[in-house]
Amino acid sequence: MSRRKKSRGLPSWILPVLIAVLALGGYWIFSKGGKEGNLRTVEELDPALYYSSANSLRGNTYRIDAEIDSSLGNSAGKGRLFSVTLKNAAKGGAPVILPVLVPPALGTLTIQKGQHYLMKVNVGESGLLCVEEARKP
Repeated sequence: MSRRKKSRGLPSWILPVLIAVLALGGYWIFSKGGKEGNLRTVEELDPALYYSSANSLRGNTYRIDAEIDSSLGNSAGKGRLFSVTLKNAAKGGAPVILPVLVPPALGTLTIQKGQHYLMKVNVGESGLLCVEEARKP
């Protein structure tokens, strides 16, 4: 009678390697979140609707993908006013330029001409876009 070979099971190093791969994969997926990050659930601003009736959008929050065009003004009490060019709205057509107000609460944000930002904006009472959150993609 011949003896049967005993099965050894999985090597002991397989489980730690599998756990490490799953942990790194989970970290990569959840840390990236696409280029929008936590702004991915915020609705994108429709510039045509904003231009036609900004007052009807008052109080709503939107996301814009913008490049800083120029500084329009600065007030210690109200904040800094910039004109921005929307990155994804001018596909083959004329560029879309909007005014945005960066409040003093975001004073640590260093904004310069030509920089690209993803912004969460709120349409204020006067129809002006007020930045709530901004970050570079």
